[in-house]
This record gives sequence, structure tokens and C-alpha cells, in this order.
Amino acid sequence: MDFFEHQAHARRQTWRLLAFFIAAVALTVLALNVGFFLAGRATGMSLWGTPLWHEWSEQVLLGTLILVGGGSLREYLILRGGGQALAESLGARRIDFATSAPRERQFLNVVAEMSIASGVPAPTLYVLDREQGINAFVAGLTIDKSVMVVTAGALEAFERDELQAVVGHEFSHILNGDMRLNIRLLALLAGILSLGQAGSFLMRISSDTDTHSRRSSERRGGVIYIFAFGAMLWAIGSIGLFFGRLIKAAISRQRELLADASSVQFTRNPDGLAEALLKIRDSMSWMTGSYAESMSHMCFAESLRFSSWFATHPPLELRIAALGEHYLVRDRARHREKLRDVLTAAEVARDKGLGSPPLAGDESGESRFSPRDLAPIAFVPDGGGTLTAIDPAAPPTERLTASPPVSASLVARTGTVSPRMLASAQALYQRLPPAVLQALESSEGAQALLYAVVARHNLAPLPAVERLLADIDSLLLGRVKVLFRVLDGLDVSFFLPLTELAMPRLQLLNAQDQREFVARLQTMAQMDRHLSTFEFALLMLLRKQLQLLPKPQPVRLAQCTPEVAGLVATLLRAGSLEGEMLERTFERIMRTVISPPPSLPSPDITRLARLGRDLYRLGGLPLLEKRSLLEVAATAVLADAQVRIEEYELLRVVAALLDCPMPVLDV
Repeated sequence: MDFFEHQAHARRQTWRLLAFFIAAVALTVLALNVGFFLAGRATGMSLWGTPLWHEWSEQVLLGTLILVGGGSLREYLILRGGGQALAESLGARRIDFATSAPRERQFLNVVAEMSIASGVPAPTLYVLDREQGINAFVAGLTIDKSVMVVTAGALEAFERDELQAVVGHEFSHILNGDMRLNIRLLALLAGILSLGQAGSFLMRISSDTDTHSRRSSERRGGVIYIFAFGAMLWAIGSIGLFFGRLIKAAISRQRELLADASSVQFTRNPDGLAEALLKIRDSMSWMTGSYAESMSHMCFAESLRFSSWFATHPPLELRIAALGEHYLVRDRARHREKLRDVLTAAEVARDKGLGSPPLAGDESGESRFSPRDLAPIAFVPDGGGTLTAIDPAAPPTERLTASPPVSASLVARTGTVSPRMLASAQALYQRLPPAVLQALESSEGAQALLYAVVARHNLAPLPAVERLLADIDSLLLGRVKVLFRVLDGLDVSFFLPLTELAMPRLQLLNAQDQREFVARLQTMAQMDRHLSTFEFALLMLLRKQLQLLPKPQPVRLAQCTPEVAGLVATLLRAGSLEGEMLERTFERIMRTVISPPPSLPSPDITRLARLGRDLYRLGGLPLLEKRSLLEVAATAVLADAQVRIEEYELLRVVAALLDCPMPVLDV
């Protein structure tokens, strides 16, 4: 499946989840009906009707819906803050971008590389310091604002290859639309479990009341009734627990195998994932916190010991075997060899009277995957629609030739990561100057870096730019000057990846500071009275990924002919098409959208400011029409059989506003 099929599958899973939820609530109401009927008869009440429907049934139905709906609503309001709110509610610690801890720094680097390769904004990273089990998960309501949480045990256990494989697994959950599904599952399950929690609460308070109060037999009788009522709710609420676990198991297992396959596809290194799974098998992945039950479907491996019926993940042996049976064979041979060495050493020690030696730990080697192993790849589709690598020693170019154009290959990059993309991202990250890496250690540094990037692109006199920055902060001006000089040695291909890397740092600012920063950045970009393609792309990506744009209204492609025409004309003009060739190409492309095609918009209509409003409206398209729009846009980009960086930047903006992440061109 490609990105769009994965997204469609995740949405179908949402409807499946809703059906399971309704069935669980219906069975809970049925059980409560029977319970109240039997309780009424046991206390001597004469109830009309049957156990399935009687005079209390309406109240039972209403009360259950209020309790379950209230529980789901309460959890949804908690989770409305997205992955960050969830991580902090679990007691996770955000990893400082300036951390000096080697394992945390390695984690930051691996995630940054995967972010560049995939075009997905890097998630904010957290660690559960009290959890020694080996586990991880991602959470969030949108691709733009997600978190990745690992346990302390995972950070300590994984070598770089293994950590990269686990990060690839979690990134596939982001790309496949699993995060939003997991959040919805959390909210719905909270409602199902609320009945049992209410029963447990009544049992607890009635026990406390009975312990501290012996005043009258009448009061004690009321306490007993409350306890019995709570016990009934708790017992029937166990139905919710049963079905909640079944729902999680039904939804999660296949997605975990898919994420494993995606991780191998991303890294082309099944050894890393196999070794990570073997370490979990030989250690443990269980969590000790009270959240272990509710979070089980989100984690990389099982967070609790479940029976095979309720397991949210396939057995570890099955996941390893899916990567290759030889991993299990090799592991058994390795364990036999270790056991033989230990027994031999024990015999020697016994003969010498030295006692038994301690068991040796696993040897750790260097990462098997190096950016030097694969050449950076430029997007050059050949006649068969495949991607062809360019010579890594060749100088950077702003113009990449493709013959013949294959727009399907360009759209196929959406939501994907290839080993060559990952190798290119690693090479890019390693080539960043130390001053840039230092700037990316804080929100203030990230702001200074983007000011310097825009200043480097701006045609306004440098003293005017310096006066603008001095009015903001004199200390900021000094940092921007340093970064301005450092950026002089970087190719233009670096600048959009730098924007992506800066994004998680900017997300730590409050909403007001974010808006002020973007407004100042736009003022700087327009100082030369010209908004370049790069400046437009940067500002649009910032607004989208910092969630400064309102949610677009649902719309259909047939209603957006002027917006699509403006987008196609802008992309064609960015490709330097002119005159009759421009008109004929525009007509040919637009005929695939609407017939008869509209006339070519004038250059005034295709200004970037107008394009921004058009792209925002196109963000409300349904999923399949988003793919159609991207195919139209890719056809326009490749109309001259060439891919310019400025064209690709515009295409990435279109993809980002459609929530269809597209990786940057390699450097």
C-alpha cells in the first residue's frame, strides 16, 4: 500500500473501532438491565417486563450513556492537547535539545535524520525515566505536532542500528495515520471502562464509611446496598475491560506487523530491527506505571503480560521470523555458544578454585549503516519510473533533469522513506556546521537561524535587516550575524531541511510568541518588496506546522477550479514556461481536471500571496482528491522534463497543506 491507501485504511479502522465500541456499550446496557432486574426481584420488588427490558430500562440506558459518554468526553478533553499532553500526563520528561547525555543525543540525531528523510516534522522527544522495560510509542493528533516517547530501558539497551529501526517503526505509525486512531481508541476505551471505575469508587467509599461509622443498623444497611450496587457495576464493568482488550487486540496486531515491514523498508537493515526484538525477548518490555493497560496498543512491544486473546502485538518470535527465520536460528546458536563458553569457564574456575565467573554482556559494535555506504540521491526518474542516484562527488545543482517526466514517481515519494533518502539525510545532518547545530539546541537559537536563512535570501540592504533585528533584541542580532556568515557556505538545498529541524524547537514557544515570530519573519522577507519562492515555502510551512492556520472547511475538487488553475499556472511559470508553450501545457493539464479547461490565469492572479489563500482552501479536500491534486501538481512540475528546487519547494508546500508529507530533495 502507498501513503494514501494507508491513510484510507486507518480511516476505515476508525469506523470499525466505532462499531466495536457501540457493540460493547450495547452489551454493557444489556448486562446492566439483567442485573437491575435480578436485584429488584431479589429485594422483593415487583418489576414489570423481562430481564431484557423492564420499567427501569430507560433509566439504565440513559445512565449508561451518560457515564460512558462522560468518560470518553473527559478523556478526549485531556487528550485534546495532543501528544504533549499525553506524555506529560504519564510523567515523561522532555529531552532537552541541548542535552549532553550520549544516549539522548544519539536519539535526537536519529530522529532528526528520519525527519529529514521523510519530510515529517520531527516529533518532540520524551523519556519515561522510571520505566526499565524496553518500549517506545508515538502520540499526537496531527503529523505536525507529535511526540515520541521511549523508556529509560530502551535508551540504555539499544545500539544505534536498533534505535534507528525502532524509530523507523514509530515513524511508520505517523505516516500511516495510526496516531490519531490510537488517540481515539484511548478516548473510547476510557468511556467503556468508566462503568467499572464508578463501581470500584462506590465499593471503596462504602467500605470507608462502614469502617468509620457504627451509629445505626439502618445506616449500615444503606452502606451495604451501596457496596452491593458498586460491586454489580464493577462486575458488569469487567465486560467493558474484556471488550476493550479485544478491541485493542483486533485493531493493533496487523498494524504492528505493517510497521515492522515499513521500518525495514525505510532502513534496508532488518538486522537492526531483529536485534531490537531479540533484546526485548531476552529482557522485557512491560511497564510498571498505571498507564500500562491503557497504553498497551500504542507501544512498540507489549506493555503488560496478556493472554494470546488480548495481546495487542504479535508474538515476538513471529515478528522476528517475519524478518527472517535465520535470525532465530542464529540467536539460538549464539546462546548455545555463550552457554558453552560459560560452562567451560566455570569448569576451569572450579579446577583453579576461583568460583564461577560472571556472565559477559553482549558485545556492541559500530553502526552497520553509514551514510557513506550509499550515495545521496537526487530525484531523477528514469523511463521505468525508478529513482536514479547522482554522483555524490558532483557539485550541488539547482536544476535536475528528468527524461522522460514521470509524475507518478514524484507523487510516490509522498509519505515514504527509502534507504537512499535516509542515507542522504544522514549525510546532510553530518555536514551541518557546528554553529548551526548549536543554534538548534534552543527555541531562541532556532529563531535566530531562520532569521539568518531569510536574511541570506533577502535582497534588501543588510543594514536595513540589521536595524529590524536590533529593534527586536540586540543579543539576537549578534547571533543572526554569526549564523549569516556560516550559512554563506551552504548550498540552497540545505535551507528547507533546516526549517524542518527548527520546527520542534519553535513548537516549544507559546502561541502568541509563535505568531509574533512568524509575523516578524514575514516582515523581513518582504523588506525587498519581493517574496521569493523559498520565502513563501518557509512561511507557509511554519504556519501549517505551528498550527497557526485555522482548520480548512471540507470542499470538493470540482468546486476549486480557480484555485487549481492558479496552482498549475504558478508551477508552470516557476518552470520558466512562456508564451504558446505555457498556454498549451496549461490546457492539457487542466483538461484532466475539468472539461472544457479554464483560460490561463494572468500573472497577477498567480502571485504567491494569492496562492497561499488558494492552498489553504485546498487543504479541505477529501483524501483521494488530495492524491489527484498532487498528481496534477507533479505533472505541472515535470512539464519541462526538469525539476527545479523552487518548483519542488512549492510542491512540498502543497503536500504539507494537504497533510501529505513529502521529503526534501537530497543535497
